[in-house]
Amino acid sequence: MLKNYFITAFRSLKRFKLFTFLNLFGLSTGMACSILIMLWVQDEKSYDKFTPNAAEIYRLTSNVSGSIAAVTPPPVVDAVKQQIPAVENVTHGVPISATVSIGDKKFDEKNLLYADANFLQFFNYPLVRGNGNVLGQPNQVVITASTAIKYFGTENAVGKTLKVENGYNSDYIVSGVLKNLPHNSHLQFSMLLPISYYYLSNGEDWGNFSAYSYVKLDKHFNATSSSIALLEKQIDLIHQKNDQSNTKSRFTLQPLTDIHLTAGLQLDVEGQGNMQNVKIFSIAAIFILVIACINFMNLSTALGSTRAKEVGLRKTIGARRIDLIVQLMGESLLVALLALMIGVLLAWFLLPLFNELASKNIGIDLLNGSLIAQLLAIAVFVGLISGSYPAIFISSFNPVKALKGIKAPKGELSYLRSGLVIFQFAVSVVLIISTLIVNNQLDFIRKRDIGFNKQNLLYIQVPQVGYQKANYDALKQALQLNNGIADYTIVDHLPTNLTTGTTDVVWSGKDPNMQTVFPHIGADASFLKTFGMKLIAGRMFNANSIADDSTYLVNQTALKIMGIKPAAAVGQKISTNGNQGTIIGVVQDFNFKPVQQAIEPLIIRHNNRAGFVVIRTSGADYQQIIGNLKDVIHNLYPNYPYNYGFVDQDIAKLYVTEQRTGMLFNVFSIMSVIISCLGLFGLATFAIQKRVKEIGVRRVLGASAQGIVAMLSADFIKLVGASLLVAFPVSWYIMHQWLANYAYRITISWWVFAISGICAVLIALITVSYQSVKAAYANPVKSLRND
Repeated sequence: MLKNYFITAFRSLKRFKLFTFLNLFGLSTGMACSILIMLWVQDEKSYDKFTPNAAEIYRLTSNVSGSIAAVTPPPVVDAVKQQIPAVENVTHGVPISATVSIGDKKFDEKNLLYADANFLQFFNYPLVRGNGNVLGQPNQVVITASTAIKYFGTENAVGKTLKVENGYNSDYIVSGVLKNLPHNSHLQFSMLLPISYYYLSNGEDWGNFSAYSYVKLDKHFNATSSSIALLEKQIDLIHQKNDQSNTKSRFTLQPLTDIHLTAGLQLDVEGQGNMQNVKIFSIAAIFILVIACINFMNLSTALGSTRAKEVGLRKTIGARRIDLIVQLMGESLLVALLALMIGVLLAWFLLPLFNELASKNIGIDLLNGSLIAQLLAIAVFVGLISGSYPAIFISSFNPVKALKGIKAPKGELSYLRSGLVIFQFAVSVVLIISTLIVNNQLDFIRKRDIGFNKQNLLYIQVPQVGYQKANYDALKQALQLNNGIADYTIVDHLPTNLTTGTTDVVWSGKDPNMQTVFPHIGADASFLKTFGMKLIAGRMFNANSIADDSTYLVNQTALKIMGIKPAAAVGQKISTNGNQGTIIGVVQDFNFKPVQQAIEPLIIRHNNRAGFVVIRTSGADYQQIIGNLKDVIHNLYPNYPYNYGFVDQDIAKLYVTEQRTGMLFNVFSIMSVIISCLGLFGLATFAIQKRVKEIGVRRVLGASAQGIVAMLSADFIKLVGASLLVAFPVSWYIMHQWLANYAYRITISWWVFAISGICAVLIALITVSYQSVKAAYANPVKSLRND
């Protein structure tokens, strides 16, 4: 019996070659897209789940005057462990950047952490070399395996000495080599330093928000929303009792496995994902698969009447309806399994390109039992969904009417088929509109006036400590002698993604209960000129005036918060972190953080130390300028690594996630349109084949070819028009919610819907035109020959 089902299924597939090809191509393409999205979603949701007892670990985040950050004051967690019994263990780490020296070799490291002695044990990070408490002594350091190879080659790194130039130029002994961190760990670091060195310069400051802090709750603790909220209130009280700066902060316990997909926290680790994008692409994967299933259902039901006599004959010789349903469902499952195999091969072939687009390193492990089970589940789901209605419909034919050639009633079926076409085209149009809006928003971000000219700005990093001051004048003289440099400025932080902030800002008339975070930056007298910023009141710093060390510039947003008009701002007294000063100028607002965030109040201090030299080039040969600057830095700072970058590139990096989202949107919207067109092409082919004689009669009676093409196309254009009525409001709502994540965003214009609608109609016309034109210009004598 089973063998007979398979033989019959293969014969049926072979008999209708075009429709078999359309079904296989549509389903396999839909499955390939869904498999790639499924792998991406699984990777995004897998972060930190490898950590033992991950469900009991939380990161402590802070909210200071609406500024939500991933960091807390370092002393908080130790006090939490001592005072809250439900907390079993705690640890924390403070991220830094530093120059690492091994002999004459210098390395500029961005991902270092001052960490607790229990940091490795807390997260169960395994060592490949070393044992015991490898961070127990103040001169010990732990490096990752890849860092060990970079520093020492294939030699055993344990026991080797390195110097970290972090203000103390301290020598450390490598006490352990850590196994490279998994790619799906939210924490990515190359070295761990003892936290004791951090406290040497910063002390246990309860007002300094700088540490990533983690708590592990007791395994018997019932972590409900109410019990977690109670713990958070206890942590708030602990901070209030110990913080001498009276910073009004609220703390939140963030589950470890939620960290990667929680976007928007300030001072967070790099490479964050976005749960909204995960949800969007998950829905897209389901819809793409559903579109492919609809194609199968439509084509199978359309072919139903051609199989009427087969069904009638089988019923006549004793086949039960359930037997026919099983046979037809078997055919759909067979097609789904064949499509799965093709889809897996297609996904495997496209995986390198997909990894490049998504910046991932995902693989397809066909020896993974869980993955195989998921893929088979997709195939069975597709087979059952796609084949269910066609099987029920075709098996319902009356054998007498079927053998006489009487057509089955088609009203109800026609409505269902039309509804499915409307649905699949509506999904495609939603994706098209979403793609246009996403691309427009990204283009808006790239071209938006951010308040300064980001082009031709090159920066180099210089020491902030040690002998920098002694070479300050020599550095300026060397820069002035370079013909390719138009202007330059020296700042302590780059105004591209500023992470500084203080709530200790006082001005006349300030409400004592008011608390606002003021980012700040140190700059010299050339800051505004070099960046092309506008001064709307007052003056800039005087390079030769020592008195300007106690003066400030503020932006427009800062004045709005202070309740001071720009014309009256100059001469006003303010205090920041206890340092009294005078406002001497007002700067027009500019973006110093990603455009997802609104412009915040900013205070510009007169720079008394370096960090970065930002250079406005004349647009000449960059390589020559970079080479000249390298010589300057090596002459002035022979033991300091030469690092440079471009401001516009740094700003572009802030929106890498959005750029990837846009590219993936483009790809999957195109694929959904292709799959929808395949189904429309198949339906058009079948519909026109059923009307061949009607077309022949119309031609004989004088109908023009153009009129017939218009008649045949009109039915499908009506369906596309109906799909637009569904797609427009749905896409507007979805994109309106997505754009709400941006403080500065486009408005959704009518032309987006107009272009999408025109594209959908044109795509439908092109899809059905081939068969329509072919039928319209066919010789009517041939179509009427048998009548």
